[in-house]
Amino acid sequence: MERRKFLIKTADTKPEAEQPLRSPLMQSIKAFGALLILAVLSINAWSLSQSWQRTVRTAEETAINLSLSQARQAEDTFLQTEITLRELQRDVQDEISTGVNGDSLSLIMRDLKSRLPQLHGLFYYDANGKWIATSAQPVPAGINNADREYFSYHRNNPRNSVHIGPVIRSRSTGDLVIPVSMRVNSMGGGFEGVLLATIKVDYFRRYYAYYEMGKRDVLVLMLADSTVLYARPMPDSYIGKNLSSSWLFREMLMKSDRGSGQWSAALDGQKRIFGFARSDRYPLVVAAGYDRRNLIQQWMKSRVQDVTLNLALLAGILAMGSFILRQVRMNLRYQAQLAQLRDELTILNSNLKAMAMVDGLTGLANRRQFDVYLKESLLRSAVSGHPVSLIMIDVDFFKRYNDVYGHVSGDECLRLVGEIIKTLAHRFQDLCARYGGEEFAIILPETALNDAYSVAQKAVEAVRSHKIGHAASDFPAKVVTISAGCAALTGSGNDADIQQLLTQADAALYQAKHKGRDQASL
Repeated sequence: MERRKFLIKTADTKPEAEQPLRSPLMQSIKAFGALLILAVLSINAWSLSQSWQRTVRTAEETAINLSLSQARQAEDTFLQTEITLRELQRDVQDEISTGVNGDSLSLIMRDLKSRLPQLHGLFYYDANGKWIATSAQPVPAGINNADREYFSYHRNNPRNSVHIGPVIRSRSTGDLVIPVSMRVNSMGGGFEGVLLATIKVDYFRRYYAYYEMGKRDVLVLMLADSTVLYARPMPDSYIGKNLSSSWLFREMLMKSDRGSGQWSAALDGQKRIFGFARSDRYPLVVAAGYDRRNLIQQWMKSRVQDVTLNLALLAGILAMGSFILRQVRMNLRYQAQLAQLRDELTILNSNLKAMAMVDGLTGLANRRQFDVYLKESLLRSAVSGHPVSLIMIDVDFFKRYNDVYGHVSGDECLRLVGEIIKTLAHRFQDLCARYGGEEFAIILPETALNDAYSVAQKAVEAVRSHKIGHAASDFPAKVVTISAGCAALTGSGNDADIQQLLTQADAALYQAKHKGRDQASL
């Protein structure tokens, strides 16, 4: 039994020896390596993040600058057109009282148109929307423009300001044009018609085409009410689209006339990095947007070399760390094996010591352990002042038992008696021991004599009630019985206490036998 316990204990130590990775040193190395890798990854992530932020800021600055330049270009275009209309306005108003000469005015318009490449045409309509003069040749007949948005605007608005309307399709040529109009008043301020200049959408299409931009980048010219005048590279179907729901008009232009940011374009739902600018002179807004996905791809291409070097550095750290871990693991395994051998020897010594303190037959404490524990109990008693009780037990007529049943049965009888006695000691500090031969003993620390006597009586009764057959006994029941003697002593710290307590208990045992056995005595 003890040998099997020893084998189980030694077997349990093997997994620990085979798992050096659980050692504090190994855990520390792994933690340091993990922190080093985390630091490298964090630094590189921070570096990449800063690089990307710089790229975004550069894109935003470029978008703002492009928007500003195009806003100024649009202002110049519309300013030249406004100056032309002002010149025509003066000529027309000078002739209102005598009647406007359409042919003469048409010649002037053709001359002015030839000076401005952005112009599609110049026109004058009277108060009823009838064509009076135009730069076009020949003058279309039977066309009335009173239904146009710009005509209704000036008829209902007496202000002498330029009005830029949404893109329309020319009734004379079918081209897409941006109408720029001005009211003509009589001497009394009455409505006398509209002067109109149309700017070719193709003019902005060609001009915007000069700039190198990605396939998904956009450059948009809009009215201040969010109506698209032209959007590169969108098809003409996007012209006239209302973008009032876009982030640009809902948030950005509410805060500033120029700026930048990232949002999904209302044109096509694509996320871009935008710059925008509002014209100071005219109700115009220009926005330039760079496709975010394309920008990310370009940025990643520019960072390939850095990322490759960083990955190579990380791979080198991992390789070095793996090599160090292997070396440490081998050293720890050797140490664990040595520790295992040491532990096995320690367990073996402990088991041998335990075996040396246990009676091999009954499994109770042997005489050696009895002597050590009794001495310790009396020394503690000398400090605490509590008595130590000792019960000495002897199996009655045991020599006869051996003579009748033999020594093998005698050993079995002693083993059974030992088990019965052991069940009577319920406290962890009580010790049951085989004193020698057929004699047993119970040490009861911190126990008074009367309490020890009760335990002794229970032991006598328990052995008798177990009814172990004993044909050679003098008692009529012919069963194995025991006699017990009790004694108690409060230790004084002297070695003589041991012999004194043993003598008293032995005397009590002799008295129990002298009285007829199968009983306990004080």
